[in-house]
Amino acid sequence: MKPTSFLWKPLSKLPTANAVKLAYDLHLPTRTVNPNLNIRSHEPIIFLHGVFGSKSNYRHQCQTIANVTHTPVYALDLRNHGDSEHALPVDYNTYSNDVLKFMQDHNLKKANIVGFSLGAKISLLSLLKYPELFRSGIILDNAPVKNPKAGLFLQAFLKSVVNLLNKAKIPSHDKNWRELGHQAIQKYVKDPVGVQYLLKNLRNTDPAENITDYEEGYCHFNVPVRLFESDFIEQITTWPEEIAQGKQYLGPVKVIKAKKSNFIVEDGLKAYSEHFPNYEISEVNCGHLVFDNRSQECVRLICDFIKTQRYKSLQSHLRNTAGLSAAEIQVKHDQMDLNIKTFNKEVAAGDHVVSA
Repeated sequence: MKPTSFLWKPLSKLPTANAVKLAYDLHLPTRTVNPNLNIRSHEPIIFLHGVFGSKSNYRHQCQTIANVTHTPVYALDLRNHGDSEHALPVDYNTYSNDVLKFMQDHNLKKANIVGFSLGAKISLLSLLKYPELFRSGIILDNAPVKNPKAGLFLQAFLKSVVNLLNKAKIPSHDKNWRELGHQAIQKYVKDPVGVQYLLKNLRNTDPAENITDYEEGYCHFNVPVRLFESDFIEQITTWPEEIAQGKQYLGPVKVIKAKKSNFIVEDGLKAYSEHFPNYEISEVNCGHLVFDNRSQECVRLICDFIKTQRYKSLQSHLRNTAGLSAAEIQVKHDQMDLNIKTFNKEVAAGDHVVSA
C-alpha cells in the first residue's frame, strides 16, 4: 500500500508480530466501605483505552473503579500505544488476540472488560470470540459495525500528531514544550478536551525501549503514527464482520453512548441487538471523549453496573446451589475451572484463534 505524504519512515521499520506482551498498570483497591471484604481477583476488571491514548490517560478513573467495586483493575496499553511493543498488524483480530494472551499470561478468567473507542471494539470482538472468559462487558461509545463517519474525527487526531512531529518539531529541552505541543495539536483538533487527551502521550524525555518513532533532541509521541500504513484510520473504523458473523455473547453488556457523537448510530444499535441480546444502554450528554467530558458520570455507571451484575450472579449462584452439600458445590466449581482450563488449552493450540 502506498504511504501518504505525511509518513516519515518506511513501513519496514515496524516489525510484525502475531502477539505482543502488553504493558499494564494494576490498580488494587485502597479504600472500601467494608475493609473485611475479600478482593474478587477471580473476576477482575480489564480496561482498554482509546486510539492514540494509553493506560496513563485514565489512572484516576481506574483507581476509583477499583476502590468502589473493590475489584482489581488491569489497565492495559494496546500494541503501538503507551509502553507496549510496537508492531504490525493493527487489525481488530490481532488486538483481541493480544488481550487473550495477556489474560492467559496472568491467569485471568471471568473478567469484566471495559473498553473505550478503539478499546471498545476490541472488547466487543473479544466477548464474541471468547465468551467463556468474560463475566460482562462495558462499552464506551463505539459499536460492532463499520463506521467510516467516525474516521473524520480520528483523522483530525492523526493529522494533529503528525503535524506536531513533522512541522512543529519541539525541542525536548524547551521549557515551554507542552504549550508548544498544545498549539501544534489545536491546528487540527479544536476541542480543548481532545487537545488535552493527545497531550497526555507527548513526551520530552528519552524514549523508552519500545518507542520506534523518535528523533533525538525532539519531543516524541508514544504512538508510532508516522510508521503506520496509509489506511490506518480505515482499519480503526472498520469491523471484522467475517469473524463476528453468527456469534453472540449472551452475558450482560453495558453500552455508554455519547449523545453528541456519531460513533453509535442506528446500524450500530441493530448490531448490538444481533450480537449482544442482553445489552443495555445509557446516554451521556457529551462528545466522543466520554471519560474526559463526563468522568464522574461514566465511573458511576460502570461501578453501578458491575455491582448490580455481581449481586445478580450471587443470587443465581444461591439458587443453583440450594439444597446441595458443600462437596457437591465444590464439584460444580471444579467443573467450571476445568472448562476454562480446557478452553485455554484449545486457544493455545490454535483451535479458537482466527488468523489475522
